[in-house]
Amino acid sequence: MTNLLEEFALKGRIALVTGASEGVGRSIAEGLAEAGAELVLCGRREGALADTARAIASLGRRAEICIADLTRLAEIERVKAFVLDRFGRLDILVNAAGYTVTKPACEISEEDWDKTFDISFKGLFFCCQILGDIMRLRKYGKIINLGSTLGRATVGGRAVYGGVKAGVAHLSRSLAVEWAKDGIRVNVLAPTAVLTPSRAQLLKSAFLEKMLARIPLGRIAEPHDLALAALYLAAPASDFITGHTLYVDGGLLAHG
Repeated sequence: MTNLLEEFALKGRIALVTGASEGVGRSIAEGLAEAGAELVLCGRREGALADTARAIASLGRRAEICIADLTRLAEIERVKAFVLDRFGRLDILVNAAGYTVTKPACEISEEDWDKTFDISFKGLFFCCQILGDIMRLRKYGKIINLGSTLGRATVGGRAVYGGVKAGVAHLSRSLAVEWAKDGIRVNVLAPTAVLTPSRAQLLKSAFLEKMLARIPLGRIAEPHDLALAALYLAAPASDFITGHTLYVDGGLLAHG
């Protein structure tokens, strides 16, 4: 009889996490390492990525740092070459890098728009495309794109962000269908508000009360909640899951 727990193990797997310097990206990277994966940590902040790498090293896992601006295709191609040189393969890609601005839609500038789309949508797509090529070599791979409940629900000040996340969900479904023949599974991990250092101040405001009123389980998500869900989507346990959006939201969408 198969040991079900072994289906959640990632020993021998190579994972790349973008936006791994803090918050959700860092927590997911550490969680994958704890399950046995070796990591490539990608982002623009070398010092912060080094902190994540040290945390992973303390778990007895290998973590390589690749500094890159993922809004530039040449930089993503360089990341691809880095992965092939250091590991020769890629099994898991987590696109956690993102950018958001919170302001009324009528105040959104062209700069706000371009930066949000370049990082959260353009960069994500081309990471899927370019790094997915490595997965095709072995006819297997897991791509996890970070979405949001705001891809379906709405809240004031997040119109552009919500539009991008809705796009990420639909894009991921399309890629899942197109790339299934290549053995690549593409899914979305979609949290409600997450208690990360970058969001801590916002979540101390009246915004927190509004969010809690909409979450039946009565608390905000924590990075560890996302790490556990990401582990499922990255592991062999979910090999028959693709084109799916997994909402980690304490029941927010069910509540309406």
